Amino acid sequence: SIIEHPDVRRMLLDMKARVEGIRMLICKGATHMDRATMLKATGGSDEEITYHEGQLELMTPLIKAYSSDQAFRICETAIQVHGGMGYTRDFPVEQYCRDSKIFSIYEGTNHIQALDLVARKLNMGGGQYAMALLQDIGKFIAKLKGVTVFGRSVEKLEEAHGAVASTAMQFMTWFQAGEMERVPLVANRFLKMMSELVIGWLLLDAAVIATGRQTEVEHDHPDWAFYEGKKHAARYFALNVLPEVVASAETIKLGDRSPL
Repeated sequence: SIIEHPDVRRMLLDMKARVEGIRMLICKGATHMDRATMLKATGGSDEEITYHEGQLELMTPLIKAYSSDQAFRICETAIQVHGGMGYTRDFPVEQYCRDSKIFSIYEGTNHIQALDLVARKLNMGGGQYAMALLQDIGKFIAKLKGVTVFGRSVEKLEEAHGAVASTAMQFMTWFQAGEMERVPLVANRFLKMMSELVIGWLLLDAAVIATGRQTEVEHDHPDWAFYEGKKHAARYFALNVLPEVVASAETIKLGDRSPL
């Protein structure tokens, strides 16, 4: 069977990690929205409400653009898994691929979402919303540093965290130098970096929970395999996708002006 081929197994795990990670990203944004609404209704503090509303504002372009871009890429991979059969109508993946392409141009192109992120959302609240997100991820990294089972994955998350933070500072340098035209050239790349950083964090958070729950069930219990899948998805994303975040940061620092 084709699942015995290593590259097919890689593609299946890649799709699993991306789909589950995107769902977590969407749910994270929805959670911030729900909590802000609840706090307003119950007389919550302005500080808490501002935090949740700020995180929702920051995550909205990530959810809109990264999710819709990846939907097409994931379907593209699904066709590849099926081989020639995936390109015909023997299976529905070719229809999913065609249908999903429209997602990235529904509300303006996704590059407009990227401009919204770097030109508006990063600076909202004096930059406090972006700083709060980075601090949340930083606290998670610090908490997991002693957990050896995810040691290498946490290292890659920390490197990606540093790459996103340093790139945001690079934008500030360009703004202050009056070199605003540089930012649109790399805005889409930065949105992808930030989205993958957040997803890497959420996948690892789920994997930590799964590791604890896994000790409560026997190996032959169906939930054991479910939890194992969460761990593998998080490790795969951390070791195969997060290094690309660091590479993208290095590319942005080169400051190529060729299109200008």
